[in-house]
Amino acid sequence: MAASEIEQWWIDKFQENLGPIRKVAGWTTQQLADELGVARQTVSNLETGKSPMTKLQYLALRTVFSAEIARREDRDLARIIKTLVDDPIEQRIRERRAQEQDGEAVADNAPVNTDGGNAADNAIAEKRKPSAATLKDAKTAATGKPTLSTAMQALAVITGALASGTAAGIITYLMFPDGGPNKR
Repeated sequence: MAASEIEQWWIDKFQENLGPIRKVAGWTTQQLADELGVARQTVSNLETGKSPMTKLQYLALRTVFSAEIARREDRDLARIIKTLVDDPIEQRIRERRAQEQDGEAVADNAPVNTDGGNAADNAIAEKRKPSAATLKDAKTAATGKPTLSTAMQALAVITGALASGTAAGIITYLMFPDGGPNKR
């Protein structure tokens, strides 16, 4: 199981749930587009699956939502992201690792289970799956285990911490040491 494969799972799951996450944040498509500095149509195309989400878009979206969670101390938004995106992916990773440890062959072209995604979503995910050579190259030589990019790891940890509420105050202070984004 390669890091790029896991990252793609996260990206696909986030894209699948972008509309509900945006709505829980209380934003219109235009407001989210403004936060990202993109056209409203870009956000709409991501939400409807007309355009596949890139890693850069995923990182930008997670960052914007994490900042909003910290700014408003919105544990509900953090819990929604954790419940809809992070928890299912973490469960999928555990299941895949268990299969690999049990010696079950996990085919590189096995269908992607998007937990309720439709056939079009599955077809898009299949097109974006990395080749067997890419997956093999992505494994860490020393451990044989993949490593996610630092940004992907950080955003997952931040969302989990914000969902629990434990770190919300600390992260808010670190992001806005002057007391908030609007105070000057």
